[in-house]
Amino acid sequence: MGKILTVDIGNSNIVVGVWDGESLERTGRIQTRRDYLVKELLDAFTENGVCGAECAYEGAILSSVVPELNDVCLDALKEITGKRPLLMGPLLDTGIDLSEYAPGSIGMDRIVDVTAAATMYGAPVLVCDLGTCTTITVADLGDAHHKGRIIGGMICPGVQLSLNAEAEHTSQLPKLRASEVKELLGKDTSSNMMSGAAAGCGLMLSELAKRLTYEMPDLKVVVTGGLGKLVIPWIKCDAKVHYEPDLLLRGLRDIFVANN
Repeated sequence: MGKILTVDIGNSNIVVGVWDGESLERTGRIQTRRDYLVKELLDAFTENGVCGAECAYEGAILSSVVPELNDVCLDALKEITGKRPLLMGPLLDTGIDLSEYAPGSIGMDRIVDVTAAATMYGAPVLVCDLGTCTTITVADLGDAHHKGRIIGGMICPGVQLSLNAEAEHTSQLPKLRASEVKELLGKDTSSNMMSGAAAGCGLMLSELAKRLTYEMPDLKVVVTGGLGKLVIPWIKCDAKVHYEPDLLLRGLRDIFVANN
C-alpha cells in the first residue's frame, strides 16, 4: 500500500500525518482558521511537508470537529492525492461497538482515538485526549466483530481552557500559558492556578482509573493530545499508563486501511 495522508481538524489546530505503511513518516500542525480557501490550505499543507501526486498516495482520510471546514479540506486533499478522500463518519468500519452509546452523540475524533488505543493496547481502555477540551472515553471488551465497546465518557474543560476561563472571568487572576507543574501545592497565584489545571486534571484521571479498575482489572490508560506531557506525571494508578501523541493519526490510518 502506498502513502496515506491523515488529517484531523480540531478546534485549535489542523494536524497532518503522512504514513508509509505502519510508519508515521512526518507530521505537521496548522492553526485552525474558518476563512481557508483551497489554495491557502494547499500552501499550508505544502509548508508542513505534504507533497503532491508524486508521493503516490493511496488516499487520504479526514476527521473533523469543525464541520464548516470539511468541504474545503476534502477538496484540498483530493487535489493533493488525486483521489476522493474518506471523511470519518458513522458509515465507516472502525471496529468499535457503539451500541451502548446514544446514537449520533459522540465526536468522531473520540471514536478514532479508541480505535487506535484498542488496536495498540487492547480493551478495556480509558482514552484521555488533552486538547481544547479534555475528553475521556472508556471502552470495555468487544466481541468477535469489534475491538472494543464504548460504554461512556466525560468532557471537561481543557487545561489551557481552564486557565483562560479563570483569567477572563476574574479581575485579578493573570493570563497564563499551560506549563510543567513540579509541586502539587503552589506557593503563589500563578503556581496555584497551574497546579489546579494540570495536576488537578491528573488527579481526576487517577481517581477515575482507580474506580474503573474495580470493574475492569485489566484497564489500560492511554493519554494523547498536546498537553498530555504536563498531566501524565500526576496520574497515579494501578493501570498501565501510555502516552501516544499521534494516537488520532494512527486511528485514522487504521480506519483508512479497514475501509479500502
